Amino acid sequence: MRPKPKYEVCFWVIRLATLYVLLNFSLPTIAQSPELGVGSFDKFEFALIGDVPYNKDDLDKFDRLIHGVNADSRLEWVLHAGDIKNGISICSDRMFIDRLQRFQQFKIPFILTLGDNEWTDCHRFLSGSYNPLERLARLRELFYANPGKSIGQKTIAVQTQADDRNLPEFVENVRWRKNHVVFVTVHIVGSNNGWAHFSTRTEADDNEVKRRTGAASAWIRQAFEEARQTNARGIFILFHANPGFEFVKGSHARLGFDEIIELLENESAQYSKPILLAHGDSHRFRVDKPLRSHSNQTINHVTRVETFGSSNVHWIRIAVDPLSDEVFSIQKQIIKKNR
Repeated sequence: MRPKPKYEVCFWVIRLATLYVLLNFSLPTIAQSPELGVGSFDKFEFALIGDVPYNKDDLDKFDRLIHGVNADSRLEWVLHAGDIKNGISICSDRMFIDRLQRFQQFKIPFILTLGDNEWTDCHRFLSGSYNPLERLARLRELFYANPGKSIGQKTIAVQTQADDRNLPEFVENVRWRKNHVVFVTVHIVGSNNGWAHFSTRTEADDNEVKRRTGAASAWIRQAFEEARQTNARGIFILFHANPGFEFVKGSHARLGFDEIIELLENESAQYSKPILLAHGDSHRFRVDKPLRSHSNQTINHVTRVETFGSSNVHWIRIAVDPLSDEVFSIQKQIIKKNR
């Protein structure tokens, strides 16, 4: 056989090298979030709350909740699904600082995702006729003063979406891992995810919703990609809004949420391990299977838990067992004096 000319050999060496680069770098590598502990498969537990405290009547109840959580040595952290006040009380700095000080009474790490009552609804007269975008900026200054860290008397390190130079304002979207389970918070709020109409609404308000929804979608995709890359045993996703899973796509009840629900359906189809979606908003404790496939079948590995809220100042215990089939188990914790 006639030997190949040198230039032809060089050509194929270059082609093979190029193919190697494409195969190894065509898929983006997601920056892995902080892994808490030693990456074991041990069981652990945490507390879930939301839509509290709403008003003065809730404050004593919330103090009892804090005491109960602090007395439970099994808990790793507290997650709050948003709405730190009711929808018609004043959205003042004083109120924000009051809530921050109360949250700092938790001895374990505390992570908050924002709700609508503390910013999108602050345009209301009884809430002080604030500019919602100004209130959002102030909440970020106060509650996320140390990006990449939780609040609470003990803190944990988290990855924040603000590390993305194209999305520097989204300090509230965070992600972390413990014992092969991915945890993520996403800023998705009630009042149609910020699309609710009000008389002083401007183009800036519309642009904020579009940008925040785009950031939320990207953050959810990255969480699923990290779970796949690290072979995680499950994913926990926390947001504020009840997005109306049960309503028809395109209906008013799902205004602002269709894109997010479709994304969760698509990602869940590609990640078949347990997924727990947690939210507040409608003040109704429940556990169910809300997502359906494109063939209208229940997606059984996805569970939804909704927090207690408002006058029902109780909490939910989430136990995580990475080696179990379900990974997550849910138990309501009723505070007797708060009934």
